[in-house]
Amino acid sequence: MLRTSVWMCVGLLLIGCAVPMAAQQPAGAATSSFTRAFNGYYELSNVAVAEDSSQVHVTMTLTLRNASKTEVAGGIVAVLSSEPNPVLIGSFSAIKTLPSKGQATLSKTFTISAAEYKSWQQGHAPVLQFLVPSGSTAIAAGIQAYQFVPPAKGTD
Repeated sequence: MLRTSVWMCVGLLLIGCAVPMAAQQPAGAATSSFTRAFNGYYELSNVAVAEDSSQVHVTMTLTLRNASKTEVAGGIVAVLSSEPNPVLIGSFSAIKTLPSKGQATLSKTFTISAAEYKSWQQGHAPVLQFLVPSGSTAIAAGIQAYQFVPPAKGTD
């Protein structure tokens, strides 16, 4: 529990500081080993609109794949808004171990604004970051993910 709390604090700091700086890093920087290393797909389900219609409760199930040659222990996936300047919506629980060339499936219910949900439905995906432990800090690696939309029931 304490380890998760520590990583949540690190994650919040990284979202605010390290993520914007990642775009400024030169090619070949330390994070290059994680470039395009994480990908996957997510599904949205159990959508419930709050009584005042300003918020939506939605379950996101993410299948995260590790294409790198490195096993990751204790990584956390952060979910950010789809805005041009993304803000933190929340995060999934820490992943005990994500093996090299392996995958993990995570699921959590988030509460987001109705406008953010509408944006997601219109193709503006949330920003997903994988906070990878590195010594006493963490590296924020982008996740290339797409939304999986299952076929409607009753269709062939």
